[in-house]
Amino acid sequence: MIEQDIWNWITNFVERNHEFYNFKFPPCPYAKSARLKGLVKVCAYESGSYKDFIQNSIDSLIKNKTHTVCVMAFPYYLKWYYHLHRFIRKINAIIVKEDFYMQYGLAVESESKYSGLFQNKPYFIVIVNKLSQVNEAHDILIKTDYYGFWDKKHYDEVVNRRKSFK
Repeated sequence: MIEQDIWNWITNFVERNHEFYNFKFPPCPYAKSARLKGLVKVCAYESGSYKDFIQNSIDSLIKNKTHTVCVMAFPYYLKWYYHLHRFIRKINAIIVKEDFYMQYGLAVESESKYSGLFQNKPYFIVIVNKLSQVNEAHDILIKTDYYGFWDKKHYDEVVNRRKSFK
């Protein structure tokens, strides 16, 4: 059920042109192509250590070489776990050597099916991408007005944070 929610979010939000971009661009202009090529894997956290879940998902992604993107879904409350953010930065320092990069955020316009206090809030997501492909896409998008709609804070959190791992 949660994995299907994330697939729906990908196709109905991430791949759709949005008002924010004056309907010129979707949030991720390359998501649909990656999905249609079968390069995207979706995993939903169920229980246990979320750090182990992330590590196992990354290990599988790197080892199997079947996918170049892994979208992991978590309950909303994990967005406040500072040590999770530190864990992701630590893992990024390792996986960039394998040409992968991890980022995190909320699955905007989704409604979590995880039980608890924050049910119906957006899913907290962790996304692992093939770094070379993300950088190649960035080099193309920088030549358009795609980033012109972003505020400086968002650009720093997404683009400059990723560049800091090169």
